Amino acid sequence: MHDDMRSWLYLGPEHIELQRIPIPRPKRGELLVRVCAAVTCGTDVKTYRRGHPKFPPPFAFGHEFGGDVVEVGEGVTNFHPGMRVTANVFAECGQCFYCRRGQGNLCENLIYNFGAFSEFMTIPESIVRLNTFEIPSHVSYEEAAILEPLVTVVHGQHLIGIRPGDTVALIGAGGAISLLHLQLARMAGAEKIFAIGHSATRLRVASDLGATQVINEHECDAIEAVRDATGGYGADVVIESAGARSAWQSAVQAVRRGGRVLWFGGLPGGTLVELDAARVHYGEIALVNIHGGTASDAREAFDLIVSGAINVRALLSERLGLENLETALRKMISGEVIKVALAPDIAAAC
Repeated sequence: MHDDMRSWLYLGPEHIELQRIPIPRPKRGELLVRVCAAVTCGTDVKTYRRGHPKFPPPFAFGHEFGGDVVEVGEGVTNFHPGMRVTANVFAECGQCFYCRRGQGNLCENLIYNFGAFSEFMTIPESIVRLNTFEIPSHVSYEEAAILEPLVTVVHGQHLIGIRPGDTVALIGAGGAISLLHLQLARMAGAEKIFAIGHSATRLRVASDLGATQVINEHECDAIEAVRDATGGYGADVVIESAGARSAWQSAVQAVRRGGRVLWFGGLPGGTLVELDAARVHYGEIALVNIHGGTASDAREAFDLIVSGAINVRALLSERLGLENLETALRKMISGEVIKVALAPDIAAAC
């Protein structure tokens, strides 16, 4: 193994560089992993465009991956070199105020796991202990890499509580998050699922995965379309995953009285959202928010991938070399692709 590796570093808005940096060594409790596939996501796009609120540049980014363990730190007994693994992006401490109340996703001491857009990466001790999983032979590296977004979707589904017979509207449909929500909504027994988006390519995937109606926002008023299809009432559940203020507002307009809204897509700090307070209050509309997921959610998400209950292959649009990260991110921004798997050259042996 060489002493250095290629790694994409975030340096500023729309300024990233593929640099050679030393290969890290695993500390106590850590794993060193050769990355065989790293998958792009919406958070990567946000980071590329405006940075990450918790990580000042420069930093290695990317967090959805599958790879091979090449070295284990002192004290690691559950993993060994040669094992195929994936991991969630963070793990809770288990001891703080929120963890003691079963809200590990809000942990005050979250440890993050970034740096997947590299040839090698280390997995921190708490993530190794709680949220790292061995990939079975029938699951590909890139399929396993979908773990992290599915963790958050599993957590969100628990919060929103879709019931058999519910009508569900997905705003921002066609992105990976909405397509995962779509599949879990079907599993929960949703009767009608409206997929609302503006990319014809992505909406076709939503239709293939079971959306009962796709609504292209370029062709009609999406809110009126949902109301027309529900006798004027609106959907029982609306899940927003576009991450735009207008989408947050549209979600409240598209839900029925007594319905539930899941604001899934995060907005920049300081963003203010204007709502019709009377509609929310007198309509008893529940507004639910989401951040990450717990270790329990991670185990549930991994089992969904391994069992094949969730089709994650449909989310992977293409596979490119590691050097093509910027191309992959721009394709996501344009709506050409859903997710792109990046494979370092060294991963040819994985």
